[in-house]
Amino acid sequence: MRVTSAARTAIDVARWEDDDDTAIAKIDAICNRSGVEVAEVGALAAGLRGVHGLRRVRALLRWCDGRADSPPETRLRLILARSALPDPTPQVEVFNEYGLKIAVPDLVYEREKVAFFYDSELHRRRSTWERDAEITAELVELGWQVVRVTAPMLRSPRAVLRQVGAALERGRVF
Repeated sequence: MRVTSAARTAIDVARWEDDDDTAIAKIDAICNRSGVEVAEVGALAAGLRGVHGLRRVRALLRWCDGRADSPPETRLRLILARSALPDPTPQVEVFNEYGLKIAVPDLVYEREKVAFFYDSELHRRRSTWERDAEITAELVELGWQVVRVTAPMLRSPRAVLRQVGAALERGRVF
């Protein structure tokens, strides 16, 4: 039995979350899993009145992107979006010269050919690690730079931004 919509759930979950970045990640996750667009959440929020925390949720929606596959990916995107660097594009399919899909990086700078992957604990499993290595090798062979980000790296946004800036510079040279 349906008692609420995904858009309303996103609003309600975010308005009771104290941390803005966590609220954004929760909206992203709900939109990603339900297929509802962030614009739909915004439209519903615009029509609501007298709801606690609604003004804050409306302000956070500009940072949301339902293409994010995980909260850490959202955090990485927010680090980049709030910096002086250009905004990356989430979830871009990368194909080889034969038209076969190699990977869908979490974030990319297409022109500079820089691909970002957030590697969670799951990526420590041997089979996943081996597949990640294959993907990295194929992307590098096609001229891409691959940046793999882990949870400890997200705790040091300046270091991540330095790495991203350096990768973008290298990408502009070629």
